[in-house]
Amino acid sequence: MKPFLLLVLLASLATTIRAADETFDSNGVKIRYVMEGKGEAVVLIHGWMSDSSMWGKDKYGETKLNTKGAEGLHCIAIDCRGHGKSDKPHDAEKYGPEMAEDIVRLLDHLKIDKAHLVGYSSGAFLAAKVAATHPKRVRSIIYAGQAPIISDGKKRTDAAEVEAFASAAEAGKDLGAYILSVTPAGKEKPTEKQASSLAYYLFLGKDVKAFAAAGRGFKHLEVNIDDLKKCEAPILFLHGSEESEDVKNHVKAVQKLLERGEIKLIEGGDHITTLIKPEFG
Repeated sequence: MKPFLLLVLLASLATTIRAADETFDSNGVKIRYVMEGKGEAVVLIHGWMSDSSMWGKDKYGETKLNTKGAEGLHCIAIDCRGHGKSDKPHDAEKYGPEMAEDIVRLLDHLKIDKAHLVGYSSGAFLAAKVAATHPKRVRSIIYAGQAPIISDGKKRTDAAEVEAFASAAEAGKDLGAYILSVTPAGKEKPTEKQASSLAYYLFLGKDVKAFAAAGRGFKHLEVNIDDLKKCEAPILFLHGSEESEDVKNHVKAVQKLLERGEIKLIEGGDHITTLIKPEFG
């Protein structure tokens, strides 16, 4: 199946049917996943500080998947380690490549030979790591809202956004400062009080130290372009037309290196609002 056909799936991920909710042991870490439908496997990989409910949820916020209009697909939404109802180590060494291996171990657990991968934001980094290290386990890939991290021989440090969050979380500081630091240029910044209130709402009940550790592991998800090319599965790059210039330029650069893959835009969407556009789901 070509990856653009999976857009049928992405356009239907809001449902009235409760999906199966399961867990498995991934090298000592409990990983939760939710399934719906039968057929070719599609693994849905959420972004940083999100969870499987980004693909569809009920009024209580619980993950729900809809496969109506996407018959013949077995949808599997994973809670990446450090997120959702999966275990949440605080050691950054427990993240990075281990997060990608969780996906492969999930396929092994379910006795699935290969699957379509749909990764949003940092989920795209994870999908790429799977493709580069286990190319024969992949049927197709949608890189949504991001593109693979390509190794260039340079030592990577934590991205400014990750470090701003991690430093505040580990110090037990008000995360309003993080909200202010990541407000896009050109957007009206909230006041310190508004940022503090927003951070309280966003991170209430969340394990922010686990988020910090996961974010600090992203730099270890880089892949060699030659290894990535060994995965011959069809690919699609998907992001909002109002996505940041950094992401747009990165996607174009990776597409050029891979020498294949269509770029599809969701009109009017930025990194957050793309997720609620009808074309996405």
